[in-house]
Amino acid sequence: MQWMHCLAVTGVLLENTESLRWMHGKAIEPAGLLQSLLLPGAKHVHLDVQRVATRCLGLFGLLERKPSEELVKQLRLSFVKGPSPISVMACKALVDLGMWYGPQEVDKSMGQDLSSHLRDHATVFHPVNLCDTNEDLNIELLDLLYAGFGRYDGGKSAEAFENESVQAVLGEGFAKILLLSENYPSIPASSHPLLLAKLISLYFSDKNKELQRLKQCLSVFFEHYPSLSANHKKCVSKAFIPVMLSMWPGINGNAAGSPLTVSNMRKRAVQAARFMLQMMQTPLYAKETEKVDENGIKESPEILGGSLHPSNDFENGEEGLAILIAAEVASFHAKKTAATKSYASALCRILVLLHFRLSEQGPIKVMRRLLNCVAESALAEKELAKELKRMAERLRAADRYPDQEFSQDEANLILGRLGLDLNLDLDGPMEMPATSAPRSTRPTRSRRRARHEESSSDDEISPTHVPMNPGVMGSRSQRASKTAALNKITANDEVGEEDEGSEVTSTEDSDESDQSIE
Repeated sequence: MQWMHCLAVTGVLLENTESLRWMHGKAIEPAGLLQSLLLPGAKHVHLDVQRVATRCLGLFGLLERKPSEELVKQLRLSFVKGPSPISVMACKALVDLGMWYGPQEVDKSMGQDLSSHLRDHATVFHPVNLCDTNEDLNIELLDLLYAGFGRYDGGKSAEAFENESVQAVLGEGFAKILLLSENYPSIPASSHPLLLAKLISLYFSDKNKELQRLKQCLSVFFEHYPSLSANHKKCVSKAFIPVMLSMWPGINGNAAGSPLTVSNMRKRAVQAARFMLQMMQTPLYAKETEKVDENGIKESPEILGGSLHPSNDFENGEEGLAILIAAEVASFHAKKTAATKSYASALCRILVLLHFRLSEQGPIKVMRRLLNCVAESALAEKELAKELKRMAERLRAADRYPDQEFSQDEANLILGRLGLDLNLDLDGPMEMPATSAPRSTRPTRSRRRARHEESSSDDEISPTHVPMNPGVMGSRSQRASKTAALNKITANDEVGEEDEGSEVTSTEDSDESDQSIE
């Protein structure tokens, strides 16, 4: 009880102070407070004492000139080794310290420059197994926090504490970092699409329905994130394919399950795809779309003309996303499973909703080439094939230099800026293949053709069946001739009766006509 009371008072003081200078020369100085109260409290046997002490450690770290090694080390241990309530508090403290000082400065507090191994060139986070970490924890802060997503990935192991969980805290923390990414140059830009893809997957996951606070936070984040900067749109574009690969059932190692489960997973993936498309098509705020000239007059940066040289912002627009989607569909051309077919079809339905600006002549030519490969994957669906054909017609109309040669180097430049290693066939045709329906393997005979064959002369009719034995053929031919003779006699009798009837009728008609004349 004394521990809780002392820590509660300390927490109130730390919340309402702006600096630790006032503690210098007092009965207890900052170092004494840390060593005698906060660190021992974080190692206490009672969980409530650990939780409150961990919270006070986070507040104390924000007031230091730079985070101390012992404080950061204890927070890391509490995050990895502690139970759910303790991990939540330690996660909050680490996120706050990372945003306040920067992740690199927090890593330096451990006594080693953990960011010295050229992290700027890394494209993914370094894998971390939190279950096998030792007490040294020589792991970068971002790697450590990102690994928390995998450890507390839904289920009973990530029980929410007071409507919060480690995943919720991590989601909110990384959302703030992405929103204010310009303030953290030490965080490599190559990690932004991976973080964004994780947040989108969390937002559309059915395992986190109880995390309503996280859902509300992410909804506000997604509303503003794509409108703040063109670089944010580039991040959304690069995160599109990883999100779809992680959510679509039956591909990329994803489990499929029952038909109902597969249907629900596909619906969520399609919702996520349309959501990302909406973010790409959201206009930028005014400060991003307007430029001020020397006279202070605002002018739009729109380019009325166009050239084959790509501009600096096609990666941030719908053109870059369209090329990425087309390349992804083309890569699944040889794989003909049900999962890959449905995946490619879903991507094509998003592709036809994207638009190209007239200023992006180079990407237009690249897309016209890629559409041939894309169309081959959609020939079985007539409506989708028609939509792709309309898109090809729009691109052909937007191509201002249809006769100008497009070199392989220019194509590789555009593909390279999008991170694609693709051999584009520049010698092939640009026109879309014919959208003919697939032929049936079982030949059928149309009614018109059958009627035409029945009305042809007897001399032209040839037997279509395999000839049988001569004896059987002879008996059947004799029987057929007898039947034909009987039919002919019967037909002659009927004709004779009709002639007699017609004569009687004509006689009666003539008599009636004579009477009418009289």
